[in-house]
Amino acid sequence: MIKNKSRQTAALITLKIQMDLTEKGWLVMRSEEEAPYDLIVDFGLDDSGQRKFATVQVKKNLRTTSRPGGGKGEPVSAGGKNRNSYNYYDEDVTYLATVVNDKVIYYHKDQYKYSTPSELKKLNEAVIPINENMNSYRVTYSSRHESTPDHELLAKEIVEKNQPVY
Repeated sequence: MIKNKSRQTAALITLKIQMDLTEKGWLVMRSEEEAPYDLIVDFGLDDSGQRKFATVQVKKNLRTTSRPGGGKGEPVSAGGKNRNSYNYYDEDVTYLATVVNDKVIYYHKDQYKYSTPSELKKLNEAVIPINENMNSYRVTYSSRHESTPDHELLAKEIVEKNQPVY
């Protein structure tokens, strides 16, 4: 059960962003609770054979810090110190992402850096590429033994020999 409306909103925004990245053909994983990012994206291998990952911080209201106002005015207890806050740029978070009017919007770290929320709205969106290297599971085979997958070939041989199928 979700006890809090803001948790539901955060979960739905994260799922929409995860779905957008998956539809583009990328493998998306959730991060651990205390990580400075919400999602990890596997962009596959680059031209040199190195695997490329990106991190994504999901926000309903875009900002470049972990706490609104950098945690100022948000004490951890009555009369206590302000909550810890950090900049996503300093934590090397690759993308900030949000959903506006059902459209997923991304900002790359080279764009967002230390921008204020109002400055973020004026930045150009980052374009997440579509994976053009996805293949279908359907494979075309050339010879008799390669014409069908092994389980189909085995079933065909069983039928031809009138052997019972268990």
